[in-house]
Amino acid sequence: MYITGIKPGEVYTSTDIAEGRGFKAQSLGSDQNGKVYMFVLVAASQNLSNGNVVTLTNATGGGIATVLASAAPTPGAAAQPIGVCVTSITASASTYIWAQIYGSCQVGFTDTTASNIAGHTVTPSSVPGSVKGGLATASSFIEGMVITTTTTVAGLGAVFLTFPRLSPA
Repeated sequence: MYITGIKPGEVYTSTDIAEGRGFKAQSLGSDQNGKVYMFVLVAASQNLSNGNVVTLTNATGGGIATVLASAAPTPGAAAQPIGVCVTSITASASTYIWAQIYGSCQVGFTDTTASNIAGHTVTPSSVPGSVKGGLATASSFIEGMVITTTTTVAGLGAVFLTFPRLSPA
C-alpha cells in the first residue's frame, strides 16, 4: 500500500518532520500518474538536485540517499537499490526528499555517445549522480532503468524505472 497525495519535488527539513509535516523515512508514496517514490533522508555532505541518481541505504533504520558514485561497485557485492531525486530545489544534507523508484522520469546523462538510445540499459558515468547508456557488459549496470528516448546531449534524459538497483559485475 502506498501513501497517496504526496508532493514529489518538495524538500522537508528535520523541523518539518519533528512537527509532523512529513513522513517516516522509507515510506512509499504514489502520485496521480502511478509513479512510486520512497521518502528518504539526504546523507551528510550531500547536495542533491533533480535528476541525480542516488543509492538508497537502510543505515540506522531509515532510508538514506547518497549520490551514485562514479566508480563501479566491487564485483560480487550485493545489488544496491537506487532511485532518482525529485526535488524543486537543491536538497542538502539532513533534509528529506522523495526519490522516484517506479515510472517514467528524467535523469542526468553526461555521456553523449551513440549508446544513449531508447531500449538500452544504463551504467554509472564518470560524473557522480549521473548515468550513460551502454549495453550490459562485464562492468556494473543499473537493472530496472531503461532509456526511453534517445539522448544526444549531456543533461536530463528520459528513462523508465522499475525498482532499479545497481548490479556489480
